[in-house]
Amino acid sequence: MQLVRGVVQHYPWGDRAAIPRMLGVDPDGRPWAEMWFGTHIGGPSRVVTMGDHLLDGLRMQPDDTNGKSVLLAALAGELPYLLKILAAAQPLSLQTHPNELQARTGFARENRSQIPVRSANRIYRDPFSKPELLCALSSFEAFCGFRRPTRTVEHLNDLGHGTSTYARIIADEGLAYTLQYLFEGSDEVTSLYDDVLLTCAESDDPHARWVVELDALYPRDPAVLVTLLLNFITLEPGQAMYLEPGKLHAYLRGTGIEVMGASDNVIRCGLTNKHVDTSELLATVITSPQDDPVLDATLVTSTSTGKLWRFETPGAPFTLWMHQIRGAETLVAPTRELALCGVGSTDLLRRGEVCFLSPGEEITLDGRATIFRVTEAHG
Repeated sequence: MQLVRGVVQHYPWGDRAAIPRMLGVDPDGRPWAEMWFGTHIGGPSRVVTMGDHLLDGLRMQPDDTNGKSVLLAALAGELPYLLKILAAAQPLSLQTHPNELQARTGFARENRSQIPVRSANRIYRDPFSKPELLCALSSFEAFCGFRRPTRTVEHLNDLGHGTSTYARIIADEGLAYTLQYLFEGSDEVTSLYDDVLLTCAESDDPHARWVVELDALYPRDPAVLVTLLLNFITLEPGQAMYLEPGKLHAYLRGTGIEVMGASDNVIRCGLTNKHVDTSELLATVITSPQDDPVLDATLVTSTSTGKLWRFETPGAPFTLWMHQIRGAETLVAPTRELALCGVGSTDLLRRGEVCFLSPGEEITLDGRATIFRVTEAHG
């Protein structure tokens, strides 16, 4: 079996215990935000090919221990997707990702401007789109996509009198105008901000409580008000959200499995200390409302020893499958595949571990576990 070693990303917003607990290692005091599995240059994985017996302690040791360690790219080639375990203890930025045309155009434009690819002020680090799917392992809170304006107006009016002006702007002018109005930063927006924040501080509404918490982290950031235009969702384990290019979103808190196109293009508009470009966001964001952004998996097969679900991700270069195993189950890879044990354990793959399968390769796992399988889209 070819075990894939992940690369830890210690971003400040990360949870200090969730990923170490999942991997069965002791927390080291640092935030473990993400564990990357793939061939992306920002954290390329290595694989260890071992015999029939996988020695305890080997899996989490440095790459030069027992077994044959090579870069995953040398074995698999460049994968069109990146698999992550993500654990957020604090909110991430409010952001979108570009489509393929926007990515190619933006990448070429920033190249002409001679902005270094790794510069903090760079948006387009590659010419690729970046669709994302997040499937919850724990209760996971997020903002995802725009609500219908009528629902937002009703919500604001329910919160109290201080949000009535904001509600009237949305009702009269629509989402696109409201976004631009908030980011202009006029004196009117400052007054509006004060009224909305005071009203939210007096409310027990979960969405309103997040507005107050976000303002405490990023005082007077207009993106705080923008979140009231979005769907506030709580994913339960096994539920997902699919983030097509242009969909405005922010992860808030929780642990999940994230799969994305192998790109590093992020357009941020707030809730962050990183580079923000509201003009570029306004030019690329899609303001079409979405009634229900929660994505449930589609059941594909069901047997006495396992059930297989698929998450629908149109336009993405990947497919995520959720394979629930209750006994001995054989996995057959339709394409280049990464398989991650997210819940439970098997004889060969333990919780938090990932293996690589070549097209047509089979592996039989015995145990009680939920395996998240990532394949290329044409599989």
